[in-house]
Amino acid sequence: MNDPANAAAMPAPDGPGAEFRRTDDGALVCSLAGELDLDGVLAVGPALEEAVRSGAPLMVVDLSRVGFCDSSGLNLLLRTRTDADSAGTALRLAGAPDQLLRLLEITGADRVFALEPTLEHALAAR
Repeated sequence: MNDPANAAAMPAPDGPGAEFRRTDDGALVCSLAGELDLDGVLAVGPALEEAVRSGAPLMVVDLSRVGFCDSSGLNLLLRTRTDADSAGTALRLAGAPDQLLRLLEITGADRVFALEPTLEHALAAR
């Protein structure tokens, strides 16, 4: 399996993409960018699935560069949460923009995610 920490894949600045890195203590940071709509999910979904399989004790999904998220993106995040739970990996979402926070609130998904205002908060909350 490829190490997702070494498999950064960012397309053009206006398209969806994901970058991965490991912290010194083994946490996996997944930074998403662009729109998490159907096209965005198709672009970043497989990388998130592989990231969950990496065995990191903590996975933080940094959403601060996500411009829009619809139900496709929400479903991806929910699947990632379920997969992380099954793998024994703690999952935190960090830096979600207002539109995504509102979507999480409207759907009740805000109650199933560990939400942190910034990546730094997510990594420090251990």
